[in-house]
Amino acid sequence: MSIMQSADVLSLYRHAGDVVMRRVGREALLVPVRNRAGDLDSIFTLNETAILLWEALDGQTPLERVIDRLCSDYDVDRERAAADAGEIVRTLLDAGLLERAE
Repeated sequence: MSIMQSADVLSLYRHAGDVVMRRVGREALLVPVRNRAGDLDSIFTLNETAILLWEALDGQTPLERVIDRLCSDYDVDRERAAADAGEIVRTLLDAGLLERAE
């Protein structure tokens, strides 16, 4: 995947609707909860990197700052961190689990 455009990196994202995250070992499950029932067809499994991203995207922290944290926590170069973060964000946006906060 290509690096996100600078406008995307400066964007704010937040969790969409009712989504519950449950940790299972070193991974986590995202389950959209609609009408008091979990949508089992929309469960996502997150690895450690995706968990950090999910927890940091609070509607107030720009994606750029989250990418900086990925670089420092995982000792990865910025290009790789931005590409990985961009892929995760796009996947969660497409699934309706994440939305722009702006």
